[in-house]
Amino acid sequence: MKKILLILSFSFLFACSHQETKSRTLPTYEHYRACDLMSLDFISTMQCGKTTRNSYCLPDNKCSKKGNKLVAYYDDLVESIQTNQLTELEARNLFLERNNEAEIEYIKVMKELNK
Repeated sequence: MKKILLILSFSFLFACSHQETKSRTLPTYEHYRACDLMSLDFISTMQCGKTTRNSYCLPDNKCSKKGNKLVAYYDDLVESIQTNQLTELEARNLFLERNNEAEIEYIKVMKELNK
């Protein structure tokens, strides 16, 4: 009985130690959304989002190309405000629209991966 219990315990521990674990990656849009919830002005929100995103992914070199493109798009929105091509309200609307699209795209990809 002790041998069976020992074998089962060993098998269980071996299986647990070799189980593949997938760490959840925080997508770029989530960093910006968190900053936007702090009710900062638009430019501060964009700076906060970029800073937190880069602090999250740059040290481990895990920034995605899609995330980099999203950051570049948001940088362009900031530049458009600073050069008076867009108002803050127009830029915020574009930001919200693109952030929602990024979330939908992320959810779609994650569903495909989990099939």
